[in-house]
Parts: sequence; C-alpha cells; structure tokens
Amino acid sequence: MKEVLKQSVNFWQSYWGDSLMPWLLLAAVLFLVIFRRKKKSTKYLLFYLFLVLSLFFCPPAARIIQKCIGSSVYWRVLWLLPVVPVIAVAMTEFLKERKGILQFLLVIAAAGAVAVCGRGICQAGNYKLVHNYQQVPDEVAAICEMVKQDAKDSEFLLAADNYIGPYVRVYDPSIYMLFNREGRGGAGEGVRQLYLEINAPVFNYRNIASVGKRLSCNYLVVKIPDKQQKSELELYGYQEVGTAGSYALYRLGDSADAVRNPILDRWDWR
Repeated sequence: MKEVLKQSVNFWQSYWGDSLMPWLLLAAVLFLVIFRRKKKSTKYLLFYLFLVLSLFFCPPAARIIQKCIGSSVYWRVLWLLPVVPVIAVAMTEFLKERKGILQFLLVIAAAGAVAVCGRGICQAGNYKLVHNYQQVPDEVAAICEMVKQDAKDSEFLLAADNYIGPYVRVYDPSIYMLFNREGRGGAGEGVRQLYLEINAPVFNYRNIASVGKRLSCNYLVVKIPDKQQKSELELYGYQEVGTAGSYALYRLGDSADAVRNPILDRWDWR
C-alpha cells in the first residue's frame, strides 16, 4: 500500500511539474470553503473534487484502477479533476462583487495569475510537428508503410515496444499486433515473454529473436542493432527490411507468409 501511495504522489508531482496551478487551485478551494461553503453549487463542485482526489490517493482504489487502465497511465485519472471549473467559479464569485475600475483591474490580474501559474502547451517537448494525417510520430508512419509494402496482401503479426506499438493501429487499424500496450490482448504461450523482452531497458536481441520465432511473429520492430546484435537476429531467421528513426524493422523468413501464427485463423481481426 505504501508503494502505491508513493507512486500516486510521484504521478501528482510529475503531472504538475513546475506549474503553480495546484497552488492556484488550493487558493480557489480555500476561498469557496470559507466564503461560499453554503452555496449548493459549491458543495457539488467541491464534493466531486475531493472524491477524485480521494480515489487518486487511496491505495486500494488506485490498485483497482491501475488494473483496469494500466499502472503506467494511472496519472490520467487527474484529468477528472475539475481544476478549471473550481478556479473559474472561485474567481467569478470573487470578482462579481467588485465594481467599476476595480473589477476591471482584478479581471486582468486574475487572467494574469492563470497565465503565470500554468505552463504553455507549446513549450519544447510537449508537441512535435509530424507529416501524416493520423498525427502519429513519423517513424511510426514510416514503419507502418514499410511493413505494408513488404507484406503486400499477406496477413502477418507485428510486435513492437510500448512507444511504437500503441501508435501502429492508430495509423493503420488493419495491422495485426501480437500484443497491445503493456502486453494486453496477447494470446498464446510466450507472448508475455516477448513483450517483456522487447520493452526491456536493454535489448537482448537473441532472446527477442528466439521468442519471436517460436511465436511465428512475422515482423519485429527493435532499436537499430549493431553488427553483433544484427547477427543474433539473423541467426533465428530475421532479415532487416529497413530503418526509420532509431528503429529497425525485421521480417522472419524470406517473405511475410513464410510463417503463419494460428492466431490469425481464429477470427477476423479487421
């Protein structure tokens, strides 16, 4: 329980970063509690706010939610926080009792406070210009185009890490993935092992190729290997198709239909 609570605190700190918005939210809550606590709308708003915070920081609730959506994206629960409504209501309640030029100046000050306390969404690292309609990273788009061109009309399975994988079916839903984010959706023995290997901090290319071949996984997306690592992939029959960014696409056998995983015959994935 202590570890789950610590993780929630870390997510909270990472979510806000160096933003002062939590302090502005706290000031808004204190104003509403002290001066507007009897209003029905305030009660509803604060009840919802405290409910979400309680769920986020409650270890049993956090564990259940993480089981449902995944521990790595648990921070998204914070999207449920009514930060904007609470701050807006508090500022409106405070400003509406002021008159004339004072009210005008306070409105400017309030807008300035929001601007200063927040973080610009266009700052470096938040967004990256891409050149595809699906708005996925360009290296993902390049990999998808490579694998479709190489496979032509053949059905195939593709495995990639947690950076590439979630974007693949956003770019093209017709591409069959061996597993989804965090290994979910995988079927068959060894799928979890391949997921762990391909998402390890340091790749073991021999293990990746060995498990991939055992699973009849037609394509692997891995970080570009050096000469020794490339030979380890080739030892198990994987051939380089091409590279995109920091990733390389490898195919098992001479063509996409050289092997076929029985999972492709279970149902129509499309």
